[in-house]
Amino acid sequence: MSTTLLRLGLWTLILVLALYVVHEAYAEETWVEMIPMQALQQALVLSVLVIVAGIVARIFDRGASMVVKNRCRVCKTPIPKGALYCRAHLRSILSHEDEKTHMTRVRK
Repeated sequence: MSTTLLRLGLWTLILVLALYVVHEAYAEETWVEMIPMQALQQALVLSVLVIVAGIVARIFDRGASMVVKNRCRVCKTPIPKGALYCRAHLRSILSHEDEKTHMTRVRK
């Protein structure tokens, strides 16, 4: 979400700056009146607020990722980083998959 807010704010800022340049470059033209300066100012304030909100959201996202523990998907016990399941559930899932894929008779 933070990336979306930042992109939205930056694209809005680019659009506002482009419209401002057009407004100032063609000041004598009659169609320039269709770009009101008051709307550009409001859009500029909005884009800055959205950028700030995106930065704050990114800070909170990074802070939350440091605090959150990785947990087993089945029993929700804490597990090491990078793992999906605790050791007991990982073994049961692996043995279940082994039984599904190896349907042949076991040799002695």
